[in-house]
Amino acid sequence: MTLTEEQERLVARAADLLDRAERGEPTHTRFLTPGEQRIVTEQLHCTANAFLAFGGYEAAERCRIFFLPSYLAELDEESRRDCLADLFADSVVALEIRGSGYRELTHRDFLGALLHLGVERDAIGDVCVTAPDRAVLFCDRVMAEFFIEHLERVANDAVRLQTVTVSPDFDGGRQFARVTDTVASPRVDAVVAALANLSRERAQGLVKQGMVEVDYAPEERADRTVTAGAVIVIRGVGKFIVRECSDKTRKGRFRLLADRYI
Repeated sequence: MTLTEEQERLVARAADLLDRAERGEPTHTRFLTPGEQRIVTEQLHCTANAFLAFGGYEAAERCRIFFLPSYLAELDEESRRDCLADLFADSVVALEIRGSGYRELTHRDFLGALLHLGVERDAIGDVCVTAPDRAVLFCDRVMAEFFIEHLERVANDAVRLQTVTVSPDFDGGRQFARVTDTVASPRVDAVVAALANLSRERAQGLVKQGMVEVDYAPEERADRTVTAGAVIVIRGVGKFIVRECSDKTRKGRFRLLADRYI
């Protein structure tokens, strides 16, 4: 895989953190996208017990990668998390932003207000809209205190902020629209065509142009087989999770069941 200059810098910074961890100091990255997490762990050949990805809740997309010294890597996952509890508590804090209730606020509104304060995007994890007037975001404790002090309005609506503890079943408030169809084959081009309501040829063109990602990596093969659980991002169309693409109909076509992020 050929990396961009930005990706090479990301891997270099992560390599420094990994080196410190190997010398006995637990370290962590900033909040990384799923694609960045994959690049880091693949490029550094991280074994499963040498790191943990944590973003504040089980289904978090933007996570910090915690690199572990050998004395922690040798423990089971539950024991590792117990040992890292204090580090997690300072590095990944849940902060609720609550509006007045008189205006509906969107993800764009919340994120825009946060970034308007001069904050880099990778200083913030997921921003989860949990109600029409509120959201929960994840950041470190220092950033949480900064936002509490400085964030007063979101889209001209007065807001209040407080740290909260999310429940074990917190899902980020994500909403999906169900997509059902049948495809001639579970190939990427056939699935993309169905999800985006395009011709097979147009879908192949999107793949060739680098407009399609499968599991957060650019997909170059239109004939790759799509399996259940795959996350497909079609630039300009949306993001989907494939739930099923295996059972055949009587006519020999494959049933496609997917959820589109709203």
